[in-house]
Amino acid sequence: MEEVMGLAHKNGIAVSVGSEKTVEVFRKDHELTVQESSQGIAARIVFPFIAFDELLNSLKEAPSPPLLLALDSIQDPHNIGAIIRSAVAAGANAIILPKDRSATITATVIKVSAGSVFHLNICRVTNLVNCFNVLKEAGIWIFGAAKDGARPVYDVDLTVPACLVIGSEGKGLRPFVAENCDLHISIPMQGSLDSLNASVAAGIILFETVRQRKYKCT
Repeated sequence: MEEVMGLAHKNGIAVSVGSEKTVEVFRKDHELTVQESSQGIAARIVFPFIAFDELLNSLKEAPSPPLLLALDSIQDPHNIGAIIRSAVAAGANAIILPKDRSATITATVIKVSAGSVFHLNICRVTNLVNCFNVLKEAGIWIFGAAKDGARPVYDVDLTVPACLVIGSEGKGLRPFVAENCDLHISIPMQGSLDSLNASVAAGIILFETVRQRKYKCT
């Protein structure tokens, strides 16, 4: 706790010490995020979302084909956090979230992502379909994950500039989002189940993309 207070003072961040030896580190006008096991420390923060135009500009300077992940109506913050952690490990450029009907970046998301949420560009957009149209103009393919996908993920060329779209836990991709994907991809299932948890599916598709790109470069 003393180390946190020292770092805060060093960086010009105000510190408030509670009556029960709790510390609140905050910047003015920021929202307080609270989680169950704060270990006596809480912080007021605003997550640094990247603007869509800024994201597009950053992709122009990317050293390898862009790899984006768009999440359609995923409500569970645990899934969001787990997907972000996998995306960072896979070297994705960014995650795109819709502003409505989606979990946002909360204390739970940050905790589940093990802090990796701060190592990846995250963009919030008003309309995913409009976003897809702009990405297509930039030469990025839109791959929608679906359990009845037309092509198994292992038979699809993912070495191209790609945006992988993962649907919600219960209903998958919304119809108008699915219609605007260039190609639907699926994970072949060997057992009696016909679907996977959204974060598991995202991890499998992300690292199949990594495998293909690494193999192509060797």
